[in-house]
Amino acid sequence: MTRPTGTTRRARRVGAGLLAAAALVLTACGSDDDGGNAAADTSSSAPSSSSPSETASGAPGAGATDTVHTLEVTSVDFDYELPSTDLAAGEYTIELTNDGSATHDLVVERDGEDVAGTEDIGPGQSSAVTVTLEPGEYVFYCSIGNHRGMGMEVTVTVT
Repeated sequence: MTRPTGTTRRARRVGAGLLAAAALVLTACGSDDDGGNAAADTSSSAPSSSSPSETASGAPGAGATDTVHTLEVTSVDFDYELPSTDLAAGEYTIELTNDGSATHDLVVERDGEDVAGTEDIGPGQSSAVTVTLEPGEYVFYCSIGNHRGMGMEVTVTVT
């Protein structure tokens, strides 16, 4: 068996060094991509694991404040139709659809003060507003003309 020359030893060291460097680069790239995707998957799946129906039916807990509930309200003539007047505390996007024949809006009032409101919408139109509802009693009313006086208001209890 022959002994390797100095040039052969140097070539082997350089080759081994290049292989080690390549392995580090590939490992680093793989870790960033995998770690980045894993973190992205975790953060994007976290909000969807707390769906509005789960949060609304359960007691407020971790992640409940991150969920935005959708509350669909329909104005019909001089009345509002909504799925329930008892809501869980949290952030809501109130989507108002006007199925009536007059222009309406929806204002959220608490303790005599307006806290949010939609735009004025004509028949067949929709508008939305996002509001955080804390426990307490609210009134949803129409601020157009004398609509509120004609009974276009509904009391909502938030727990």
